[in-house]
Amino acid sequence: MPTLTFTEKEKRALATLIQEQMNTHLTRFPYARYPVYPLEEWKRLLCDPANVTPTMLKQILGWTFGGWQRKDLPSAQSSVVRSIIKLWPEFTEKVPPESAGILQFWEERLTDWTNGFQAVSFLLHLMRPDEYEITDSHRLQAMYELLQTINHQENDCSLSRSLLDLENYSSFFRAILPKLSFGDHNRIQLDRFLKAYGNRHAYKNVDNSYTTSEPHIWKFSWSDVKTEHYDLEKITLRSNTDVLFACLLSLLDKQPDVGQKLTIGQVVELLPLGTGGICNPASFKYALISLFGKQKGRDYFATGDSSLQQAFTDQANQSTRDMKFYDHFLETKITVNKKYIKEHDL
Repeated sequence: MPTLTFTEKEKRALATLIQEQMNTHLTRFPYARYPVYPLEEWKRLLCDPANVTPTMLKQILGWTFGGWQRKDLPSAQSSVVRSIIKLWPEFTEKVPPESAGILQFWEERLTDWTNGFQAVSFLLHLMRPDEYEITDSHRLQAMYELLQTINHQENDCSLSRSLLDLENYSSFFRAILPKLSFGDHNRIQLDRFLKAYGNRHAYKNVDNSYTTSEPHIWKFSWSDVKTEHYDLEKITLRSNTDVLFACLLSLLDKQPDVGQKLTIGQVVELLPLGTGGICNPASFKYALISLFGKQKGRDYFATGDSSLQQAFTDQANQSTRDMKFYDHFLETKITVNKKYIKEHDL
């Protein structure tokens, strides 16, 4: 059966529809659940599936289910992950040469094909990125709805969890891709949009003011980071809190004057969830609360009010802490402690 085809007029119509709604849907995209930086490494790994360890496989499959850096997936998804890990040696012993054979291998062995199809689709994308885009039920739902909107001749196609779905979606994705105007970001923006658009109904009970933003710094390394105006060597601790502070100074380095007239709200805005690769919400919020306190002798900010730093310290030390404690102090003025500013900037 042939895959989807599009006229130039249909490609332009789809691109226009998507660009008009891009911001609406990406302001709610869960960036920290789907960081893009591991994908290229996983594609290299899956050139030789036999070299993929169970730990790595669990991480890869956790990503597609939105469980990046989370300890537990929902039980149905966890069960699929465990089954794939268990069956992996049998699979790698003789990887079927055709994509249809790969899909068939797993469909015959996984009892839950709803979640199994999503996991295997992602593995197929990593193994054969030139053939398949990242595909799941949300992205497929987005495709079906957009085809209906432009009244495409195949607008009545429906989810079959088969190779045809992967081929149709990849054709659809690649028809739109060159028509977008995000330059080097076309692919990532389109992928995120389709994921968010197909899952938009999940936000019907979420407050309208809820927004997300992509981290400015996804990956952080103490050995690689360099700043012109700030002395990062003075940061002696190495936990998530200290990574966040180093990321903040890296961002402020481009406009160092800002560091002398910040508010707590501005710091929170500069450091969205996922900054420095800290994508687990609980770990991240704990680090953010600790950032404004003085645990372990930290002294990252001058506030003019030592009781405020003590309040953040006390909150960080509580097991039942308010994970959004900083929300009460968004307008509070702070400055980066002069200790961390290089002498020629003082």
